[in-house]
Amino acid sequence: MISFMRYILLAVFCLISSFAYPQGVAQDTIILVSNKVIVGKVQNVSSSKITLIKKDSQVPEEITRKQIHKIKYSNGRVEQFNSMAFSMVEESNFQAVIITDKPEDVDGLYAYGKIESASGRTSKSAKAAEKNARIRLQRKAAAMGAMYVLITKSETRGGYKEVPTHFYEGIAYGIEPPKEQPK
Repeated sequence: MISFMRYILLAVFCLISSFAYPQGVAQDTIILVSNKVIVGKVQNVSSSKITLIKKDSQVPEEITRKQIHKIKYSNGRVEQFNSMAFSMVEESNFQAVIITDKPEDVDGLYAYGKIESASGRTSKSAKAAEKNARIRLQRKAAAMGAMYVLITKSETRGGYKEVPTHFYEGIAYGIEPPKEQPK
């Protein structure tokens, strides 16, 4: 009778552990030394590797510890591993802000708010206008404390014999919760 109960308990445990994590389960955030962010649930941390299940997957994956900068667990605990690969640029420096048009690059990050920028009127070419607008966007994001900007709109204006201008609109994201709620 006792072995039958053990068998039933083992079967129930295996059945429960084989299901993927439901959407409501808090996820951990892994930041790699390359500044890439992976969202998932950390299963195991060993002396050489970390096993995790990514957010939209059921298959466990392994990452070597030397690739990981830090892990922010869903309970608030932070575990530091290695230095960032590009540590010579300060986080408040606008050049550290990454601009992307891929929503999967900001998956699992915190939205800081909508930002926009336009190039100045002194640009001589469309390419210079775009670069100027990009720098202004990066500066605004850095002032908010953001690390990423997801571009939602990019538009070049100005025709033949007109001053070219470029306009960017996007959403700023960071790895820390925003200090105040986005509007």
